[in-house]
Amino acid sequence: MSNECSIFQDCVSKAQFRNKSILDIVTKLSEQTAMLDRAVFKSVTHCGCVKINAEKQVICNDKTIEENKCFLKSHVEGNLCPKCKEKVEEEMGDLIFYLASLCNTLDINLSDVINQKQDYLKTLGIYSLL
Repeated sequence: MSNECSIFQDCVSKAQFRNKSILDIVTKLSEQTAMLDRAVFKSVTHCGCVKINAEKQVICNDKTIEENKCFLKSHVEGNLCPKCKEKVEEEMGDLIFYLASLCNTLDINLSDVINQKQDYLKTLGIYSLL
């Protein structure tokens, strides 16, 4: 994974031309997040291949974290159709592009960021997200 991230980050560095300013990159990252949200929600509202059925997540204090995890839901019903999946993946790719671009601008290695987060998650496990 580390090598793949480095290769991708290098490709982004070579391809990045128009939005070199950190101000452009950060706003494009935010814009791309909205585009990804839109692609996910259009799979519900326009295509209908997935449905969102949300309700309050209940965590029982008398159960273990593992027991509680069994009852927590994603609220997503169904699966993305091939067309919607392709669009969501496209938007995710664009989001990762701008994240890698931000890393390049700030001289941060994306692989290092991923590895640090992975080590943190391995060390603290589920407690890292509480």
